[in-house]
Amino acid sequence: MIKGLKILIVEDDAIISMDIEQRVNRLGCRVTGVLDRGDKVFSNVAGERPDIVLMDINIKGDMDGVSVAERLLEDYGLRVIYITAYSDMSMRERALKTDPLGYLVKPIRESELIEMLEYAAGKLNGI
Repeated sequence: MIKGLKILIVEDDAIISMDIEQRVNRLGCRVTGVLDRGDKVFSNVAGERPDIVLMDINIKGDMDGVSVAERLLEDYGLRVIYITAYSDMSMRERALKTDPLGYLVKPIRESELIEMLEYAAGKLNGI
């Protein structure tokens, strides 16, 4: 069900992003990019059009992950799965307004990644 999904990874920690990329590739998904800043996301999305964005909430640059997700939803109708080590209540409330497909808490366990991608793929396909 998740094989062939196009996934953009936005994570500012190089070790974590490399780990996620390897896991996603092993699952048969296609990584459209691995980015560490919000301002790089929009050109990738316009060119590659991923199915799902794995979005860290705290990223480099002027925009946090929630701000990027707001714009992705508004401009492209694209939803995210947030990945985060922590989140306070006000950040969580902001994030919920972006209609996320879900949340993954770091460190990400492979079983949780698979489960979340399967759930997201089902939602995207109306299942």
